[in-house]
Amino acid sequence: MTREQRSFSIAFPHATLHGVLLLPAMSRGLVVFVAARDCATLATTGGIAEALHHVGFSTLTIDLLIDSEAHFADAETHLPHLAERLLGVISYLHRQMEADAIPDQPIGLVAAGDATPLAVRVAALRDKEIHAVVCHGGLVDLAGLQYLKVLQAPLLLIADAADDIASRNLQRAKPHIAGVALLERLPGDVADPAAAMAALTVSWFQRCLR
Repeated sequence: MTREQRSFSIAFPHATLHGVLLLPAMSRGLVVFVAARDCATLATTGGIAEALHHVGFSTLTIDLLIDSEAHFADAETHLPHLAERLLGVISYLHRQMEADAIPDQPIGLVAAGDATPLAVRVAALRDKEIHAVVCHGGLVDLAGLQYLKVLQAPLLLIADAADDIASRNLQRAKPHIAGVALLERLPGDVADPAAAMAALTVSWFQRCLR
């Protein structure tokens, strides 16, 4: 499928973030990969970005931290700071849509590990702008109870076969989540867990990003 690649920059106090947006023709939704660092690795694991492009979704990869910030011990888990950055990215995308610079389309988030609570928190804060979330592992409840209570975007947590911690964490959090929250456990005998995760992610966005 043909697609257009655009590079852009978003200025914040003390930092400018650089992202890459891939836009297939007739895009049906925009998936933002959420990571403090190495966002491109998240997007390419299991061929997830390519799989999304193949079925008509746009993708955005953008690191939420710059190099000079990454050496701080808690930089990649500091939720308030990272949430401010991600909220700024979402606002930028909506301004681009309002200006017809990119097609108006629903937005979804993909996160993994430490970025899981970040994606959940921002989805809760932007309940009318984030239409679906997929997380690979991570502790959902670290987003904060007040955010779980207002989370409306359908949430899929994909847990590795041996990841009982993430699975139990979601089960404890589910009674507090306002919207749909589902768990998918990857079978222990799956040949390619990363590809299986990518397939589940694509299926979730096909279902929820309309």
